Amino acid sequence: MVAVALRSGSEKWLFWLILVVHGVAILIFTKGFLLTRTELPFYSHCSDAASQSPCFSNSNSNSSRCWTKSSIDRLVIIVPDALRFDFVAPSTFFEESKPWMDKLQVLQRMASKRGSSARIFKAIADPPTTSLKRLKGLTTGGLPTFIDVGNSFGAPAIVEDNFIHQLVQNGKRVMMMGDDTWTQLVPNHFKKSYPYPSFNVKDLHTVNNGCIDHLLPTLYEEDWDVLIAHFLGVDHAGHIFGVDSGPMIEKLEQYNAILEKVIEMLESQSAPGGLHENTFLLVMGDHGQTLNGDHGGGSPEEV
Repeated sequence: MVAVALRSGSEKWLFWLILVVHGVAILIFTKGFLLTRTELPFYSHCSDAASQSPCFSNSNSNSSRCWTKSSIDRLVIIVPDALRFDFVAPSTFFEESKPWMDKLQVLQRMASKRGSSARIFKAIADPPTTSLKRLKGLTTGGLPTFIDVGNSFGAPAIVEDNFIHQLVQNGKRVMMMGDDTWTQLVPNHFKKSYPYPSFNVKDLHTVNNGCIDHLLPTLYEEDWDVLIAHFLGVDHAGHIFGVDSGPMIEKLEQYNAILEKVIEMLESQSAPGGLHENTFLLVMGDHGQTLNGDHGGGSPEEV
């Protein structure tokens, strides 16, 4: 009877030890991997003292205007969703040439012929690399967490400071066309917007065609300062067909043709006194994708 009692007590002690170890492990996991972040509803203003920033001296402080003078008059941002670096950089940059490389030749020509006025840079996205979280990171400068991926199918409005809010707050007229995530993240900020639904990954054309319909005509208009065009064709082609596929090549070639028209129009109006005399064109992706067209994680292809 004594031996049985000792054995029973030992098993109970082992059970509670294992339970405590599991509890501690779960706690460490939730506090480490499943990080949460708190959004602060505070906004920077031009009237804030520049001297509070280590980047500016007291001599630059001026409460009547923003701290620095803009070096450009207009900004065109074109976002080809899921734009891999090897879609843009020349194939000679890589050890082995692939069928999807060298399709955006207009960007390569600009970088090689324009000297210091055109450059190709490789950006590294912070995971998770879902489009919603990357757009939120790009607009706010914040870092998303993996637990936020659960909210990727609904885009609550941003409540913290972001560059779209700053543009509007300082009198800039912002226009948007393409992925409707923008209008969900920053509603009531765009002077004009042409949003298109983004979650039908089988649809390779609707969002792209909507951007094409509005992008070129808008470039001839004077009632905007910042224009954002977010294309989804490459992202959806990757999800359905993968990177090494005919539809992907077709979408990349379509992007190249669109960019050629955009650049041609901007250059035609870039003479002194022209509509785009001092316009900056930024073509950037929000994240990458694997060869299977997946994204959301932190692999080198996705970031």
